[in-house]
Amino acid sequence: MSSRPAVRALLFACLPASAACSIPLEAADSSPTNACDRSVECGPGATCAEVDGHRACVSTSAHLDGLLLEIRPRVSREVSAEVSHLLDLDAGSSFPPDDAGGQVHSLDLTVPPPVSVTVTLRLGGSYCGDLTGGDFPVKAELRRIAPLLGLPAQSYAAVSEPNGSDGHRFRLAVPAGSYHLYLVPQPHSRCRDDLPPPIFLPNQQVPEPWTLGINAEAPAVLQGSLQVPAGLSVDGWKLDVVDPLTGSVISQVGVLEQGEPSPPGTASRVEFSVKFYWTDKEKSPLIRLRPKDGEPRPTVYWELAAVALHGSTANLTLSLLQLDAAARRVEGRTLDANGNPVLSAVRIQSANIDQAPTAAYKLDTETDSSGLFRADLPPGEYVVFAQPINDTTKARARQSLRFAAGDDCYCGQSILIPEAGTLRGRVQGPTGEWMDGASVVAVPSLGEVTNYLNQVLNPEPPLPRQASGVLRNGAFSIGADPGEFDFSVRPTPGSAYPWLVLPRLVVPPTDAAVIDLELATSYPAVLQGVVRDASGDRLGDAAVVAWLPVERKTAQGTVTGVIQIGETRSEPDGSYVLPLPPSTSR
Repeated sequence: MSSRPAVRALLFACLPASAACSIPLEAADSSPTNACDRSVECGPGATCAEVDGHRACVSTSAHLDGLLLEIRPRVSREVSAEVSHLLDLDAGSSFPPDDAGGQVHSLDLTVPPPVSVTVTLRLGGSYCGDLTGGDFPVKAELRRIAPLLGLPAQSYAAVSEPNGSDGHRFRLAVPAGSYHLYLVPQPHSRCRDDLPPPIFLPNQQVPEPWTLGINAEAPAVLQGSLQVPAGLSVDGWKLDVVDPLTGSVISQVGVLEQGEPSPPGTASRVEFSVKFYWTDKEKSPLIRLRPKDGEPRPTVYWELAAVALHGSTANLTLSLLQLDAAARRVEGRTLDANGNPVLSAVRIQSANIDQAPTAAYKLDTETDSSGLFRADLPPGEYVVFAQPINDTTKARARQSLRFAAGDDCYCGQSILIPEAGTLRGRVQGPTGEWMDGASVVAVPSLGEVTNYLNQVLNPEPPLPRQASGVLRNGAFSIGADPGEFDFSVRPTPGSAYPWLVLPRLVVPPTDAAVIDLELATSYPAVLQGVVRDASGDRLGDAAVVAWLPVERKTAQGTVTGVIQIGETRSEPDGSYVLPLPPSTSR
């Protein structure tokens, strides 16, 4: 490796002698550049090759099976939201395992044309007395289903217009792929409280072109009564039906009206009635009952199929009699090992509400300056997660609480905030040079995807905070919460070095854990070419992002996700150069 071409360019720029011209040798040396004149300078496993009009050392082998490229054109006035296009490459042909001439390959990237989506919609039923479903505009949202965990989520929305046939129609242009389609009727000028319910259509394959006709009959009605224990008021509580996969609302939202609570020893009944659409008969939706905002009561769920006898959704009986225990005051403090308060964000999430296995409670709050947090909680078992605010020297904490019903305060709980872990180490280039100026980034690894009910009933900690730093004299030291991270060293753009990537790097949940890393970057495998839009025109200032599949073992089996291994932007003429690590195993 040599930085001579970069320095040579600076010298040439100063030839017309000027007192104001100086050579920033320290800056040039602080960020090494991958450059060479002969292959012997590159060492074994690499060769000197042409990269974007310059000579640089590149690897002669590569193992990038499953490589995905994502193209994100710049946002324009015509397109107000960022559009993401996924290109599934045959990495075996893009990067053959061995190439004595160097792993530099030309690959022009063409953004595929968008899919033309046309959906016509006719809603049945009557609303607000004299309106039909066709009188209501509908907001349509296509939510892209990422083929692998970790790829960015994307959604595209439009509002329908009348089609002249007592229905509505909307058009969208979206990348081809799999989507969830969510249709939400909007208020009418003469009807705001009795709207048609939303419709959720999961797992829609969108080819080119895609035309869909939806003829929805009058919605079903979820009707019945709720048994309420003595002394409990559910006035103002909200009842709806949600999709079990994503938690999307698929019904009207009913607001309960109870009046005064029943006297001691006497349960009461509150009537409810909401309209809903149940499109996927193979999966039971969930009935959800939520307390008023700020009221210390859990949200309760019922599987519709379990309470709708013989498929009938009329005359249902739901019960809250198992939730007759009053909430109890809970107080605690977040303290460090020396007993000093730590200002923290606190999440309290139920693990098991007494006598109510399908009830869930979650509260997000903050401590005061003395570390004190307060909550009114139904008796049961909880998990408390505490995350320090604006203090990277401290790590998040997790603690379980278990308490019975009572009138007194469950006070005096201390949540010990540990010292943050440390990721530290040194990073060398392929020939031993220090990789000064490179960014060091630890991004939280994503866990497995679970359905909506598992998410709300099982306490999961917030993701650890992202951590980052910059290499100085080849060294780094950054604080990190316990957890799993996708760790990367990202050399300065234009250096012709690739990222160094370590997936699923674990920071153990021990106080002040220290992870020491001695790392060395590889010479890159390089993709270069031109990015074009669907019409063939060169596409400037487009992000080109590289992702590679990685596997993770979980209790439920092997989960395949992705890790980002590189990123660049196209030049104004559409040309791009993307150095990539030849593998993630080093």
